[in-house]
Amino acid sequence: MKILYILTKSGIGGAQKYVKDLADNLDKNKFDSRVLYGDREVRWLSNKTYPWFLFFNDWMAIFELVNVFKKENPDIIHLNSSKAGVLGSLAAAIYNKNFNKKIRVVFTAHGWVFNPTNEISKFVRQFYVLLHKFAAKFQDKIICVSEYDYNLALEYDICPEEKLSTIHNGINADMKFLSKKESRQDLMIKIFNDGSVNSPQVSKLEEKYQWVGSVGRLVKEKNYETFIGAAKFVKNTYFFIIGDGLELSNLKSLILKLKLSDRFFIISPSGNDAQYLKAFDVFAMSSIKEGLPYILLEAMAAELPIVVTEAGGIPEMIKNHENGLMVSQKNPEALARAIGGLIENKEIAKELSRKAKEIVKDKFSLEKMVSETERIYSL
Repeated sequence: MKILYILTKSGIGGAQKYVKDLADNLDKNKFDSRVLYGDREVRWLSNKTYPWFLFFNDWMAIFELVNVFKKENPDIIHLNSSKAGVLGSLAAAIYNKNFNKKIRVVFTAHGWVFNPTNEISKFVRQFYVLLHKFAAKFQDKIICVSEYDYNLALEYDICPEEKLSTIHNGINADMKFLSKKESRQDLMIKIFNDGSVNSPQVSKLEEKYQWVGSVGRLVKEKNYETFIGAAKFVKNTYFFIIGDGLELSNLKSLILKLKLSDRFFIISPSGNDAQYLKAFDVFAMSSIKEGLPYILLEAMAAELPIVVTEAGGIPEMIKNHENGLMVSQKNPEALARAIGGLIENKEIAKELSRKAKEIVKDKFSLEKMVSETERIYSL
C-alpha cells in the first residue's frame, strides 16, 4: 500500500517529526511511503496566505498536487497541517473524479487552528471552521492527536463522528539525552557564539543558580510572554528558551524591558534540541494553544520536573500534582509559584518526574502510535 505524506513545510516542528516517525517505522512489508514538502517537492504549496488574484498560489498548489497524485498513484494521501489538509483534500477530490480513481484521504489535526484559546479573531476562527468543514467532506478519516481536539471537532461540527479517531503522538521513551554537564556545556557555547554574554559570565552560569528551560517555536500560540514574565518573580534562577520564529524580536524586547537580559537567554534551535533537555532543572511550557506537543513528551522521558499551562491536549499528558504541575494560561505569577515550588521541593520534584517517565512509557509509545495509524490505513 503506497502512502503519500504531504506537509506545507519542511524543517523543525511537531508535524514534521510525526510524519518522519510514521514513515520510518511503518511495516515495510505492508506499506511504501514517501514524504512531500511544500516550497520544495510541491513548489506552490505554502502555509502563507496570498489573497491576491483569488488565491492564485493556492489554486496552483491544488493543480500541482493533482499532477503529483497522477504521477505517484498513491493508495492513501496523509495530509498534515490546516493548509495541506484543505488544499490536499480538494486536489484528491478533483483527481478521483477526473481520473476515475479512489485514493483515500487521511488528515491529522495537530491542534485545530480554531481552538477557542488561540489568539485569532472571531471572524478568522469561523473562516477556519468553514474551511475544515468543507475539506472534511473529501476526507475519509481525521486523526486527532488528543481527545481535546476530537471533542473540539464534534463541538464545531467539523464532520460526522465516525470519521474521527484519536491517536496520541508517541515517542521512544528510552531516547538518548546528553548528560547535564554535556548539555550545559553545549548550550553555553551556543550562548557565547550568539553574543548574548561574555566569556566570564559563561563560566559563572555553569555553577550558579538553577536552570529553567523551554523549547519551541517563537510564535504567539506558545505565549512565551508569560514565561518571560514568570522569570521576573523567580529570583536567582536562569531561564532559557531554545527556539526561533516570528516573535523573536518582540520577546527579546520584553526581556530587555523587564531587565532580565543577565539571566534569560534565547538560544537558536539546532534541529535536535531534545538532546539538551537534561540541562534544565525544571521544564516549563506557557502555551495557549497546543495539540499534543512532542517536546513535552520528550521532557517527560528525560525525567524532568514539569510545569505547564492548561492548553489543548496537555491535560491528557500532565496530571496536576501527579506527574507535573499545571497552572492557568497567561498567569505569570502562578507559573512562577509553580516553578519556584519545584526548585525548593527537590523530593516532590523528583517523584513527579519519575511518574512522568512512567506515563510516557505506558501511554505515549511510538509503537502504539504507529500500530494504531497502520490500522487506520488498513480499514
